[in-house]
Amino acid sequence: MLRSKPGVNGVYPSRHRETSVIVCRQSCITMTNSHDSQEAAHLEKLRSQISTDIEDMQQKETSLREYEQRLRLLVEHAHNSRPPQTANQFYSSTTPTTSSVDAEWEKYRRAHALLEAARRGLCDDRLAVKDREEKLQLREEEVARREAWIKVREQEMEALAQARLAEQQPATKPKTSFTAAPFLAARNLLMRNS
Repeated sequence: MLRSKPGVNGVYPSRHRETSVIVCRQSCITMTNSHDSQEAAHLEKLRSQISTDIEDMQQKETSLREYEQRLRLLVEHAHNSRPPQTANQFYSSTTPTTSSVDAEWEKYRRAHALLEAARRGLCDDRLAVKDREEKLQLREEEVARREAWIKVREQEMEALAQARLAEQQPATKPKTSFTAAPFLAARNLLMRNS
């Protein structure tokens, strides 16, 4: 006999006793069945998720294989269809012979000798121009010094000439005017007549 709390799966009168036991059993079985069905539903849900995940992964894997195949084809196509590389004009594809190498070196030496001769000539020209400029500068200084000496000498000569003129001219007294000194003017007039 089941003992339980009063009012919850309690003991009913005898005529309900089977019913109550059956009800109790049904609720336990129903509970067990509902728990099992929930677990089964959950497992079924997980199984379907896993199967869809596997399908997605298989699709991605096939997609990646296709992509890899396309990439390999593109790389192979790129290697096969490269345009021919233009040969560098300074390098020959054949191995040079010693005579051709010697000829090229001789060309280089001649060109280098011509360049050196031109450089020396240019250097000589520069030195000549520099010497000429220095000589011109010295000459300009000499001319400036001579001009200064000539100017000083001319001033001396002019001063000397003025001094000689002053000596040669007799010392004449200035004529006095009649209004400034009437007696002197009269005396001068009388002396001139006499």
